[in-house]
Formats: sequence, C-alpha cells, structure tokens
Amino acid sequence: MRLILRMLLVVLSQLSLGQTAKVLHYSETSGFDHQTRSASLAMFQSMGVTNNFQVDDDQTGDAFNSLSNLEQYDLVVFSNTSGDAILNATQRANFEAYINNGGSFLGIHAASDTYRHSTANGSNTGTWDFYAELVGASVQQSPNHVSGTPQYSMNHLIPHASTANLPDPWVKNEEYYYWENGFFGPQNNAVLEVEETIGPNNLVNSYDASRPMSWYRELSGGGKMFYTALGHAASNFSSDPNFIQHISDAVIWIVAIPTGINETPTDHIFTIERVGYQLIISIDGGIPERTALYTILGQECTTAHSNSLNIEDLPEGVYLLKALLKDQFYFRKVYITSSN
Repeated sequence: MRLILRMLLVVLSQLSLGQTAKVLHYSETSGFDHQTRSASLAMFQSMGVTNNFQVDDDQTGDAFNSLSNLEQYDLVVFSNTSGDAILNATQRANFEAYINNGGSFLGIHAASDTYRHSTANGSNTGTWDFYAELVGASVQQSPNHVSGTPQYSMNHLIPHASTANLPDPWVKNEEYYYWENGFFGPQNNAVLEVEETIGPNNLVNSYDASRPMSWYRELSGGGKMFYTALGHAASNFSSDPNFIQHISDAVIWIVAIPTGINETPTDHIFTIERVGYQLIISIDGGIPERTALYTILGQECTTAHSNSLNIEDLPEGVYLLKALLKDQFYFRKVYITSSN
C-alpha cells in the first residue's frame, strides 16, 4: 500500500493571522421555526473562539441589504432558515452577487426548506431557484421527513474534511429528510448517506431508500458550499459532539486559507516534510524541542520531544499542530488527507 499525504497549512490564531475570518449566522424564518437559533449561534460563537473567526448574527435579513456588507464575510450560514418570504428581491440579488464573486455558503437542516425549487412539489415554489440550486436540494413536500427523530445509521461515502473525525457508521437520532419528490441536484458530492428508513405510514416507501444527508461542492465563482440535513433539534447544537464536530470541520474546510507546505505564512515560516510516517517540522529555520498534534476539540493525538511526529495511526482530518521553540509556542492547523 502507498500512503499519499496531502497537507494544507491553514490560518489558526493571531500569531499567524493577518485578518480574522468572519462568518455571518443567519436564521430568519417565514415557515416552520425550529427554535434552534440561540443554540446554533452559541455553537458557532464557541467555534469562533476555538478557531479564531468572528461571528455576526442576523435574524432579520438586514445583513443582505448591500453587497459590500456581505463581501466582508468569508462564509454565510443559513441555519434552519425556512419559507420563501425572508429576503426581498434586492437582498436576494446581493446574495447571488456575493456567491458569484467567490463567497461561500453553509446550510443546516431547514435551509433546504427555504425557497423550494420550482421543480419541487407543493405550493409557493420557484421564487428563487438560484438559492435552491446553491443548496443542492429542496425537501419533499409531503411527507417532508420520517416521523419524529428515530435512530438510524449514516455511512461515509467519500473522504472529506467534514467527516474525517466522525464515526463510520454514525448512529444518530434525527428528523431524516426526503428528497425524491422534491429537488436534488446531481452535482452534489455526498459525504454522508442514511440507511433505508421507515416512513410516517409505517411502510418503507420509495423515498425511504438510502439517501444523502450531507454534501459539498466547490463553486464556479471560487467559493465553497456545504449542506447537512441534520440539525432538527436544538440539542444538536449544544450537546451532540459528533454534530458539532461535523459542522466545525465543514467550516474549517470552507474558510481555510491553504498554502503550500513550504510557503511563508503571515508571521512565521513553517516547513513540514513527510518521511515515511513521520512529519518533520521546522519553524523559521529552527528545530522545535517539542511537537504535538491535537484534534479540533483539543484531544492530544501524538506528541514527541523532538521535531518529528508519527502520523501512522491518524485518520484523515484537521489537526492542530503545536510546537515549542526557544520557550515560545507556535501553532498551525494542518489538514491531513490519506488514501491508499
């Protein structure tokens, strides 16, 4: 077997950050209100503290009043938005321009119950097909989803940063959406798929077949999009570590600023070389006395009293590299992808 390692050095903290990333958290509804906005905002704010990005909250759509305002954000999140009467025509046009100019989008759960595509069933469809095509789906009209929040298994489909730190399979209680009689874009790169479910009529219907629950795309304008149908209950945002990890890693994938392994970050030159299963690290030409890798949630994965770290047993994912050099700690996020 041959291990192929690709590492992207990513902005982490003010030590290495010329400008803090900014995220807009938008949660307006004109349809069903999941009442998750407070928990969702708190989750993103906590992620921002950990990963050094700023979060602005918008519950009214005012942030979409001008393109110049939207363009300050590295990512716009639609968290359990719903309905087709939340943004006016000018605000919608501004968001389209933002995306076309390289902006990025992350949608959670009912974001696919927002501005349903004209090909989806039900009434009041087709107001803003650009949005539905950006999300990549519009949830089926009736029934929308399984009854309640039953427990099913989700399997990983293709390697991606958003699933690298999740169990496979991931067993989760959730309001699993249906797509068959709604809209689902063929261009979606699905990363999670729920197993066959049982419908509200206690039968296995055609729309209960295994189906995607999370996916991503790299957009033609230069930005990225990520959507997950998970996130029905407020508890997802406050007390489900796998859901929080899923969203956190998706955000990091979207807003990450990649550089080549030997390129110069804003303040310090990190040189990272791979020799076999070892990462060999130097900083500004100096040799660190201690090095370690941590998960995004702060769990130590591997450590060494040298500048060489063993990565043989590490799964694909985003890690925090910490290095001690001359009584000072230095940090970088590294994204490790491996395949055979």
